Amino acid sequence: MKSITKDRIRDKMQGVRSLWAKYRPIFRGDRKSLLSQDRTEVLILRGRRAVRKVDADSRKAVILQYRLLTELIKENQNTEYGKKYGFSGIRTVQDFRKKVPLSEYDDYEPYIRRMMEGETNLLSAKPPKHFAMTTGSIGVPKYVPVSQEELDKYARCCVEMSFGVADEYYRNTTGRSVPGGRGLNAVELKVVQASSGVNQGTISSALMSSVKDSIPLMLSSPWEVVCPGMEMDMKYLKARFALADRGLVFMDSVFLTGLVDLMDYIRDNYEMLCRDIYSGQINKNVKIPEEVRSAMMQYIVPDRRRAKELLAEFREGFDTPVIPRIWPKMSWVGGIGTGGFFPYARRMSKYSGKNIPFNNLCYAASESLIAVARHMGDESYVLIPDGGFYEFLPVDSADETKTLGIDELEVGEDYRVIVTNLSGFYRYRLHDVVRVTGYYNETPMIRFVYRENQLVSIAGEKTNEENLRWCMEQFYLSTKIHVSDYSIYADRSTSPGRYVILIEPGKEVPASQHAYCRDIVEEKLMQSNPAYGEMVRTGVLGKLELVFLQPQTYQLYRDLQVMKGASPNQLKPIRVIDTPQKEQFFFGLRD
Repeated sequence: MKSITKDRIRDKMQGVRSLWAKYRPIFRGDRKSLLSQDRTEVLILRGRRAVRKVDADSRKAVILQYRLLTELIKENQNTEYGKKYGFSGIRTVQDFRKKVPLSEYDDYEPYIRRMMEGETNLLSAKPPKHFAMTTGSIGVPKYVPVSQEELDKYARCCVEMSFGVADEYYRNTTGRSVPGGRGLNAVELKVVQASSGVNQGTISSALMSSVKDSIPLMLSSPWEVVCPGMEMDMKYLKARFALADRGLVFMDSVFLTGLVDLMDYIRDNYEMLCRDIYSGQINKNVKIPEEVRSAMMQYIVPDRRRAKELLAEFREGFDTPVIPRIWPKMSWVGGIGTGGFFPYARRMSKYSGKNIPFNNLCYAASESLIAVARHMGDESYVLIPDGGFYEFLPVDSADETKTLGIDELEVGEDYRVIVTNLSGFYRYRLHDVVRVTGYYNETPMIRFVYRENQLVSIAGEKTNEENLRWCMEQFYLSTKIHVSDYSIYADRSTSPGRYVILIEPGKEVPASQHAYCRDIVEEKLMQSNPAYGEMVRTGVLGKLELVFLQPQTYQLYRDLQVMKGASPNQLKPIRVIDTPQKEQFFFGLRD
């Protein structure tokens, strides 16, 4: 009886401590910190539900796929597009494939222009709630209609799911839920309106705008920084607000490039940032409109203690992980770091260390969210069976009439992705090639391999992004030279033609090692793509040239694209130098 009494007292005291830890911010006047924890708890609960749904749907994925197609056809049979292709007569998947052709964006562009002017019932019976704006792979703006159902899917699978996955990871590894609190978000949003009154912008902007009032409770930056109405130095503002908040618990972006660029900025400008936190100012030398500067000052107070703490940690250097030193509660990092982003995952891990897990979030395009990372650290994604109807074409197949369903795929094989989404795109070619890496119950697990238009082929050898990625990984393993980023260029000005590989090394490589590095890169690329290797050996292609670029070349290119109006959330690595503009820029910055 005595032992039981002690246990009960200990349990009650633990409960009191938990309540005090939760409500202490109120007694200390920090109500925002408490509300932030509560908001995170809501996201965690929704995240757990999202995880359970993915698991449940994965067990009945095939029936969900065909049920969804039936519903989409029936729902949209009286739209202009549905009447054109006889949706009312479609009864089976075979009917759908015979009646409805494979499509490209140009097939929808005339409808979309009319939709942006207010017409309805053209592609989908559901009115668009947003137009996802994307520059595409060639820089030409595209506007993709997005239904409320599609937005809800993104919110569930991209936002809530990330908290659910993080929470599951912490419960499995520590026995406790993931810590609650605010985070650093590197996403930049821009929203404009079509003549119909419907907003245009990235999918991220639609999701964030829907929770505008909660932004101060969720993120370190105020709404004016999350969604700027004019051009200004966003890296400074995001870093300035994030560093002032010691209690951040997560950080995320669409791609890890956004977080790496921000951490690089902090590394290079920490003295200025610490001075501004110390004095409670926004630096006068930073490009920020005066009206924005004045508005920002309402969120800022001098914090000498925090500034001194930060400065001491930064002066210790960046050779050891700095993120856990300046944000001791940091618990997880979200951002796509798979495929061609792997150099940025490696660079980010130098800042974060080994004990902060990464979530690769999702595999998506503006046209459709396709799959999600089911666990922390997963490089393969679980397809969302209720997110759209998916078809697959074997990459080597010349017969485009024989598409495959999710139950007909072979593990280890590569496929082109065709999607019928929830917003009015039917049998749409994404021009992505994915590899099936396994199955999660009935659901395929996939990994992005390359874009079809990002092949390099001078004489039919077809070198793709996967070949190049493997080559760079092996180059690092062989030389221990960190590669910040890299590209490939097909040089047809020589006879025979040759490849030029451009790399930005993490540190300067002595000229005496350049020839050795070139030989290693060529050896690994020949192994990665045997067709290329055979053509080099037989003289069909010339010897590879290796070009070293100046530090921060790729970051400068991204900054210039943002200055020209591109969304930083959509800037993917430049793997192929395929335009005169890219050629001039990158070769102009050779070391």
